Amino acid sequence: RLPGGSRRAAAAMGRLLRRRALVGHLLVAGCGIGALFAYISGSPFVFQDGYGLSPAVYSLVFATNAVGTVLAGALFARLAGRVRLNTLLTIGVLVMALATGTLVLLLLAGVSTVPTTWICLFGATFGFGIVLPASTTIILAIGGDAPGAASGLIGGAQFLIGAAAAPLPGAAGTTTALSTAVAVLGFALVAAVALFVLARPGEGNGEPETA
Repeated sequence: RLPGGSRRAAAAMGRLLRRRALVGHLLVAGCGIGALFAYISGSPFVFQDGYGLSPAVYSLVFATNAVGTVLAGALFARLAGRVRLNTLLTIGVLVMALATGTLVLLLLAGVSTVPTTWICLFGATFGFGIVLPASTTIILAIGGDAPGAASGLIGGAQFLIGAAAAPLPGAAGTTTALSTAVAVLGFALVAAVALFVLARPGEGNGEPETA
């Protein structure tokens, strides 16, 4: 711990926010949480009101997707020592975007069924299960000279973006499968842009050998 209070903490955060790669990864992590919160807030309306599932059956759907996130986290833990963190993060972001993009296209084409929506949202939550640990690890590595400030920035970005994301599926007045999918896809796409434009995974920022 270092003395200095809130002023020193703010100075450390300001210093970290001048690092392009760290800002990019913060946006990836925050938008990952945003996608998750949009899914969480919209999915009860999608499956119970839209598809007519009972609360018990919806609980099964939600639990299955939660297991997908846990499995993805376990897979990340096994691969992290063998595969570059930036590669794993890129895979996670792309899985989120492809899964929700596929769902949006299916819904626009009139294909709106429980299995297709369930599978696509499972893909989104699975991708999130890779994005969260990968982005967090990289941010803490890039900001290793001020780990407390880096951790605070992670939490702040996630809570702010998550709070903004939660009401978006119902922003038009009703919450549907399409409105939820569009909200989740929007955050996945912003995460992808932040990843490739700011974080630049090809540079290898935050990898163990360069941390």
